[in-house]
Amino acid sequence: MLPLLPDSFPQAAARHLYDAKILLDQQRWDNAVYLAGYVVECSFKVLVEVYIPEGKTAVKKYGHDLTELQGKAIDRLRLMYPVLMQLPTSQTQGTKLAENHPGRRYYKSGIWNQTEAEEAVNRAEEIYQEVITKLVLDGIISSNEF
Repeated sequence: MLPLLPDSFPQAAARHLYDAKILLDQQRWDNAVYLAGYVVECSFKVLVEVYIPEGKTAVKKYGHDLTELQGKAIDRLRLMYPVLMQLPTSQTQGTKLAENHPGRRYYKSGIWNQTEAEEAVNRAEEIYQEVITKLVLDGIISSNEF
């Protein structure tokens, strides 16, 4: 059995964002949208890990469910930490990020077009900046994490 390796949601979010942008530039719309979903997921998981007392356990509870992460998890955080009230709700609404994450990894190719992929990657980057960059600038997570 392989040993469990430590999770690093900030690192994973940064890596997935970088790769999603490369895929976007290469007109690989499907995988750009797919990875953009993981940027959002990992960004929200950082918030859960940092602010919810049962951190790692809570992260596992929410799994890959973006609806739960941006719904119940963020709502819970807003109650516990009013400073997080500035986080907008329904972060993925209006983009393809809201559709069947991570199940979309099995979709046929050609599901998304350039506009949809650009919207998804741009929204993922906005969420990354709002969450990860803010936490680094506020000294809540270390820039050494990257």
